[in-house]
This record gives sequence, structure tokens and C-alpha cells, in this order.
Amino acid sequence: MPTRSAAVVLFASLLSLPCHGKEARVGEAALSLTTPAGQCELDPSKPGDARMLEVTERAVSGVGNQVLGFYADCKQLTDWRTGKRPLLEDFAQYQTLASAASAPGPAAPEEAIKQLCSQQREASEKVVTGIATDMKARIEEAVRGVQLNQVRSLGVVAEDANACYAALVQRFKAETGKDVTIMALFATTFVQGKLVLYYLYSPYRTAQTMPALLAKQKLNVAALLAANP
Repeated sequence: MPTRSAAVVLFASLLSLPCHGKEARVGEAALSLTTPAGQCELDPSKPGDARMLEVTERAVSGVGNQVLGFYADCKQLTDWRTGKRPLLEDFAQYQTLASAASAPGPAAPEEAIKQLCSQQREASEKVVTGIATDMKARIEEAVRGVQLNQVRSLGVVAEDANACYAALVQRFKAETGKDVTIMALFATTFVQGKLVLYYLYSPYRTAQTMPALLAKQKLNVAALLAANP
């Protein structure tokens, strides 16, 4: 029989895992989206959430993507809804490429991921030419150099059999007037044969922000794939 301390550790570890969320349709496929650990889904029945969803959907549709799910840190979301917090800073989004929604899935997803990652790496190398190759130095340099209302690519930061992971840093002026530098780590993966772009966002705090995001996102992707065998 497990000890009380062991049971507490097990319970805490279960709390940290992503849980099942809503179903989303991509073409003919029904995907089970897992909720990122510590986050809650935006509710379109709430005016503020509906406005945020509308703005986001309009923005991503402009680049050919479709929003499948939008989540934010539960405490931040609660405070934001009641006006105690002016800005959501830790959040996640599931997106897909609208033009590929009805396309058949790849015969070998792992090979497709490898190819997509190679293409992303090649494209990002053209953008990050001259930036330090060491990731810590690259992040610090990109954060120092990013201008207001600018997005800078950090290129591919990791690759495994499940996904290709790339990163962005963005600086913008929030509606509150706050100058915000935020990092985005996005995983490109296939779920039931459908292309999914899974974004995780967090404010830049130190050069360790990106490694922490990557560790979280690898767990998130594993949970998503496990929910869609």
C-alpha cells in the first residue's frame, strides 16, 4: 500500500498533466483537444472571451490558418474576466492550415514531420542569418533586437518523432499601454492525419523561458497524441 507522501506526489503529478478538452473537427476528422496543464478554455458565451476569439480568428485567418481551440492560464483568465487583470500573458492555441483541412494524411507521419522540420529549418536560417547559433545567445539577442510591433523568428529549437518545435519572439504595445515581449513556441504535428499547429505563449522573463516552454510543450504534444490514438 502506498504511503501518504507517495500518494500526495502521485496526486500532484496527475494535476500537472494536460486533461481532455473539447472535440474539434478538421475536415472529416474529429480531434480530441487536450487542455494544457493549468489552463482553461475561453468561453464564447462570455463577452470578453468572445471578443478575444473573434480578434484571434480574424488574425490567423489572414495567414490561412484556422483556430481550433484557445486556452489561457486559469487564474489569469478568471482575473481578466472580472477586470482584475488587464492582459492575458500565458496562453495556448490549437490551429490548423485551412487549405489542408480536407487533405489526406501522410502515410508516414514521422517522415512528414522530419520533412516539414527540414523545410522550417531552411526557411528560418534565411531569417536568422547572422544571429548567434547558441540558442541561449540567440534568444537574448533576439529579445534585445526585437522592435515594437515586430515578430522575430528563433527558428527550429527541437525536433522529435512527435513534432517539430519552432519559436518566435514578439513585442507589442497592449491596449493598456504596457510594452510586452512574449515568446511563442509552436509544435507542428499530425493528429489523426491532420496537420495541427500547437502554440504555447509566455512573457519573456529570462533566457530560461524558452527551455521551460519547450519542456511543457513536449508533454502537451504527448498528451494530445495519446488522446487521439
